[in-house]
Amino acid sequence: MGAAIFPSNGLLLAQDLNLSPTRPTVANSVTMQDRRVLQIETGYDAFPQKVPGNSQTFDTTITYTPLTRLRLDFGWSTWNHREDRDKATNGVGTIGVGGKIEIRKDRRHFPALGLQYGAELPTASESSLQGYGQQIILILNHHFGREGKLNVIVNGSMVQTDCQTTEGCTYGGQQSIAMVYRPRKRTRLYAEVFGQNVPQSNAPPGTYFFNGIFHQFTDAFGINGGMRFGLTDHSASVGATIGLVFGKRL
Repeated sequence: MGAAIFPSNGLLLAQDLNLSPTRPTVANSVTMQDRRVLQIETGYDAFPQKVPGNSQTFDTTITYTPLTRLRLDFGWSTWNHREDRDKATNGVGTIGVGGKIEIRKDRRHFPALGLQYGAELPTASESSLQGYGQQIILILNHHFGREGKLNVIVNGSMVQTDCQTTEGCTYGGQQSIAMVYRPRKRTRLYAEVFGQNVPQSNAPPGTYFFNGIFHQFTDAFGINGGMRFGLTDHSASVGATIGLVFGKRL
């Protein structure tokens, strides 16, 4: 979850936009950017392993907050690469639309509470890259320690996918817990464990441990990334992610 900004009048500082990117962790905080802030994220995810197959994705996510506690999401995979045994497929991936609602803010003795919904539309250029389904996520997070430098995030979701197939929809879930530590104002460190029995978040099914970092170089540019390691036999053995985040008040 990095942060970067394009000041609209030369006077805005980083905290004015309060950006809340969705990368690099799978878990997302209840927090969202300030009202009327457009946020653009772009990133690359790779799982270059033989089982269950080489997987690489380059995607973009655009989010906008028309209301203080409402965020609208639009995303698409601009390039996908999939390998399964002897077959390799490249092309444009699916489109995702949805949003997030902040139900309760983070208080001293109570965690923040939110709901997020996303729908995946079968718009890929190749049938093997198609996805059609939906996901609803329950989000909790709470800050601990001096100045709230440690943020603990818990996500749980129900997933419906592969509805474009003749066999019909597949149902599953995704659960994640992440810890985010801010040793300095412009640096965040991440540790996360997440598991899923269906492909989600540009990752094959399985259980993973993730560690990563974000650093904001200037008020207008930030970069984040990290490594994911499979913890179960059917997980991808290793994966990597890297992303950029930009924002502008409209």
